[in-house]
Amino acid sequence: MDRVAAMLLLLGVMVTTLLFMLALFSVSPVFCSCLVILLLILVHFLANEASGFHHAQEFENRFWTVFFVLLTMAGIYVKDSPFYLGDRSKLGILLWFTVGCAVHMIDRMKHRKEMSRQVAGLVRGKSAAQSLVKLSNMGVSVEDQLERISLAMANIDQLLVPSTINNFINTKFILKNEREIISVFEDAQPKMLNYLISHVKLALVFYKIKDHRHYRGQHRTQLIELLAVDRVSVLTIFSRVLLLRALQMMKITSIPQAEHWVRNIILSTHQDDLSSLKTMSDSEGDYFCMNKLIFDDIRSETVRQDILIHFKNEAAVQQAHMDMGTRKAKARMLKGWRKILSDVDDTLTSSGGSYPAGVDKRYNKKVVYPGVIGLYRELDLGTRCQDSDSFSNTGNLVFLSARPHLYKDISEKHNFAKFQRLREREGVNGRGGLHTTPSLLAGDLTSGREFMMTNDFEPLARKKFDNFKRFVSIYPEYKHVFVCDNGQGDVRAGELMHDAFPRNLDGIFVHVVQDIQKTHGFDSERWRRKGLLNKTCFFTMYPDAALYAATQISPPLIQIRGVSRVCQDAVADFEMILPTQWSSESQKRDRRHELNQSLWRCNNVLESYQEETVQPIDNPRQWEDGEKVRTSYGIGIIKAFDPVWDLYSVELDLRPLDKQVEEYELQESAKKEAVDSRVLSLGSKADRNQTLQTVVEEDDESNYLSPATSFDASKKSSKQSLIGIDQNCISPPAPIDEESSLPPTPHRDSGHEFIFDADAFDRKPANSPAPILDKTVGVSTVEEVNGKSTSTVAFSIPSSVTPNDSTSSKTNALCRGKFFAKIQGKDITKYTPPSLPKLPKEDKNRTKFSFWAADSVKNYVDKSNVDKPKTKFSPGEKVTTPYGVGVVVEHRQKDLVVVVEMYGPWAAKAYLQENAVKREGAGFLGTILRQFSSGAQASPKHKQKSSSTKGKTERQFPHVVGTPIYSPFGDGKVVRPLSIMKETHSPVPPSASSIASNSKQAPISVNTMAISLTGWTLRDGSHPNLYCTADSAEKWRNKTSTKPSHHSSLFSVIGSIVSGTVESLKKIRVPREIEAPIKVETHKFERYYKDGAAVTTAYGDGTVSAFRESDGFYIVSLLMKSGKVFGTAYLREDSMSYRLARNCQEGYPVMTTFGSGVLQSVNPTTGVHNVHIPSFGAMCYLQPDQVLRPLKAAVGEDCSTPYGEGKVFRYRLSDNVYQIKLGWGNDVMLYANAETFDRIDDRLEDKGGFGMGWILKLFYSREEGKDNDEGTQRSRSNSFSVLSQSGVSMKSLR
Repeated sequence: MDRVAAMLLLLGVMVTTLLFMLALFSVSPVFCSCLVILLLILVHFLANEASGFHHAQEFENRFWTVFFVLLTMAGIYVKDSPFYLGDRSKLGILLWFTVGCAVHMIDRMKHRKEMSRQVAGLVRGKSAAQSLVKLSNMGVSVEDQLERISLAMANIDQLLVPSTINNFINTKFILKNEREIISVFEDAQPKMLNYLISHVKLALVFYKIKDHRHYRGQHRTQLIELLAVDRVSVLTIFSRVLLLRALQMMKITSIPQAEHWVRNIILSTHQDDLSSLKTMSDSEGDYFCMNKLIFDDIRSETVRQDILIHFKNEAAVQQAHMDMGTRKAKARMLKGWRKILSDVDDTLTSSGGSYPAGVDKRYNKKVVYPGVIGLYRELDLGTRCQDSDSFSNTGNLVFLSARPHLYKDISEKHNFAKFQRLREREGVNGRGGLHTTPSLLAGDLTSGREFMMTNDFEPLARKKFDNFKRFVSIYPEYKHVFVCDNGQGDVRAGELMHDAFPRNLDGIFVHVVQDIQKTHGFDSERWRRKGLLNKTCFFTMYPDAALYAATQISPPLIQIRGVSRVCQDAVADFEMILPTQWSSESQKRDRRHELNQSLWRCNNVLESYQEETVQPIDNPRQWEDGEKVRTSYGIGIIKAFDPVWDLYSVELDLRPLDKQVEEYELQESAKKEAVDSRVLSLGSKADRNQTLQTVVEEDDESNYLSPATSFDASKKSSKQSLIGIDQNCISPPAPIDEESSLPPTPHRDSGHEFIFDADAFDRKPANSPAPILDKTVGVSTVEEVNGKSTSTVAFSIPSSVTPNDSTSSKTNALCRGKFFAKIQGKDITKYTPPSLPKLPKEDKNRTKFSFWAADSVKNYVDKSNVDKPKTKFSPGEKVTTPYGVGVVVEHRQKDLVVVVEMYGPWAAKAYLQENAVKREGAGFLGTILRQFSSGAQASPKHKQKSSSTKGKTERQFPHVVGTPIYSPFGDGKVVRPLSIMKETHSPVPPSASSIASNSKQAPISVNTMAISLTGWTLRDGSHPNLYCTADSAEKWRNKTSTKPSHHSSLFSVIGSIVSGTVESLKKIRVPREIEAPIKVETHKFERYYKDGAAVTTAYGDGTVSAFRESDGFYIVSLLMKSGKVFGTAYLREDSMSYRLARNCQEGYPVMTTFGSGVLQSVNPTTGVHNVHIPSFGAMCYLQPDQVLRPLKAAVGEDCSTPYGEGKVFRYRLSDNVYQIKLGWGNDVMLYANAETFDRIDDRLEDKGGFGMGWILKLFYSREEGKDNDEGTQRSRSNSFSVLSQSGVSMKSLR
């Protein structure tokens, strides 16, 4: 389905939906309005995953419950609804209550099942079983600890009772079981702890253990801090990956401290362990990957920057080890350290030409391209690892898909299910499936919508490039290879990748699925200037891509032995394609031939390296030896078959057609007579055992011959073509012309042509002695022409052809016109008897005097008009051609060729066809207007005066500075005229005689002059110069400066307008295809830190003073502790970081110069700290120096003490004492240190809730102060303040 059909289908669906809604609105307007409102709410909820509705699973569960309850109530209680049950129907109340409970339970069960799912793409280390044995020998039973955790989780997680209600009813029982789980993790030894983490459902444990509003009851925070902070040093890489995954599944946004826990886990991992952590996180087989963790789940820009800076620093340390050749470097050299990024549609699997997936129709939909999986494995393997069998399953394969990301993983599930099926596929030597579980970087709805509406591939390319920028910032220590196709915007995305990260991109492999000239964003000249063509491979078969990666790129990306493995995998992949996945046998044959050609090229290189070659795929035989067939070159008999190249050795019958028809008729008549005689001889027995014979009913001669033509006359006329053989039977046939002597060859996609070897058939002169030819045999050669094979036909010639009697039999075989040829199977069809061409029958109504018929006269006139040249060009006439302006030298009317001497910017002699040469102002209307204009000129006296004035102007114009010129590019004046010594070179076109004489001596010199365009002003105040010939300047000058006088006629004005319009239309170039303009971007240094930003450098704290865009350096003023400037440093962006108040974290209370508050966020580009002060409800924007120290709780915040809940009333900075007002007394004050109470944060039960918070308040009987208005926090700009920043800065993407 192409784009037009898809858009028509979409339009039809939209129109049908609109008509249905209008019909429903006319019947039930209120009910329809309710449905539209609910639908808009649903779309907004699904399209905005960054909103607060998605910060916690509980919020999503409440949304679905309320949504379906409202939908049910709209159908039950709206009066014009077709499901109306009444205003006070008990059945309606029961129905919507049942629907709400069912949706709530279904969503809970679905989420519980998702969090209980084990990671399929990760494998624990080999030492896990050994550690378990050691623990058992020590008397520690791991199974007992797992049983304790499972029993406690069963008590906490009730199947039918929600956790909120269960916690409210059985508070003490729930707290006891939660402490039991925490104690197991606290007391576990390091090896046991790693074993427990890998075997327990950690995400479900985190989700079910809650933070309670009791003293020391924040169990979720306590458990995660135990694993992510206190005991993170004893965790293995596998355990850390599982811990990060559990936090992602629980939703990091549900807990403010979760971002800092993630930051601590990553920052505590270094060098190669960090690379393994990131790679294993991307090999989990779902959309929970490192990219989503850093750029989507983490909302704090400072936390994100800390992680990305840590990635860069560790990558620099790894590179230093490689440069110095340390012991760690030797271990690192065993890996490829390369990430393979690939497209999905038309790269991994074929789209079958289905819009909008792709354009490739060579294979059917969902067919895996032969060899693509093997190429992924070899690129990941690299050239350093010699043993592919011991290669780790944790790979580096990432897919960049243009399919948009939808709510959660709706769109990603389809691709991950496909990857899992490919992972489990079996093949040769266990290499049939993907060697690793890949990750996926999806597109978005914005780019997909723009592509669907405008058919512009640029948004898709930009989105893939944005994903690549994120990916490079996560993996700066890796090199990258991009495998894509040229069907959509992948090639343009590859160019953007090279422009931004030329050192990180090793190569681009482009799978050609359409003409390269149609590739979006590809310009070979621009790519050559950038050096991108040296690292780009355009291929049609994946073995060719492997061969290029091993031999054409320096250093090579894969081993030569890897090319052989890719070829073997390609053969296995081709044979695994099911018969139902082929549209026809011809499609399978063509693809098989393309693969064999690729294998042949690879085998040639493998033989030179003495590596194992791969046997091509044999073609099934369709025609047996001795079988009569019809080919593109006539009738023949099969003699032999080559299964590799699908070539049949055919004995062709190249005799005249009438000879073949006559022989066939004689054979048929002989068969018929034999049958008749046999029937007569059988007698009465034949009547009992009579066998039906096939009777071929032939057409009458009148069907294919005119009444005036006889069969004998036809034979006589056809024999004229073999006069050479009739005169001397030993003379070989003349060379065969493919276009005239042979029938036209059908179109073939594979590029095979039928070529005759005519060297053995050179005709001898008539008076030369009889030739003696050496004995040859039928030979078939396969030549390589532009990467495709061509089949060559050779004829069998007797060993010696002489006029004596000994060679008469061989001569007769030659005279019969039978020769041997090698023909491909697709050019052979089933045998059909030969027949002469059928001529049109005589028209009985045709007049006897056909010469006087109107159609005959018309044909004769048309033929005469064709033979006669339409335009006659005279020597010396000025003409325009597609290559510029010139003068006619000669017009060869017989050959329809015009010889033109070019002049102007360049000198040359062109031999052009008549239709390519035009007179200026050519055309019928222009000629007529020109004639009227010339006839309506002024009197001879006036003409003489004007001509003399014009000649004077022409003599002065080219040599005068300052002459005004009105060019199509703007007004200007001459600043560099023609020199006086070149005065003899008049701008008037030279005559033919002068051209002919000068062309023998020297070429015509180029006369140019410079015009300063005063209408354009450059940045430095100057004007650009336009270089043109004197002829062009004269046209522009006369066209604007000359005004029509009263002597000019109306026809001259109209002629000028028409002539100018025609010339303008001629200059309009219609593009080959409409596409968005490609903006060539140059690498520029982007500024991240703004002026005045507080930063930290290796030389101390400082403030950014300025930024130099030319080299990317920041001018930083270094500060002393007192705040005075003591120096200036010139630093790059990587040499400094934002400055955060000492020991402070986002989301935690701090002490400022204006009082205590909560540090909501930090803007790293400016260093500004956003602090919310609850005591007077203000949002303060402070510098790092104004934030003094961290606190346990801010004034006005709730806290939990051993004596009950309370609120911080005052904080004394002098002795670090908090004055807490307890809630059970009016004036009861508690003076406590930070260690004796807990801060009650705005956690899950207090965030948002969009109208559901009152239920939680009712459950917990929480009393809120009337003066605590947290709904409107006002900033100093008298506007609503934003407490958290969720945007991703440009620095995060670099």
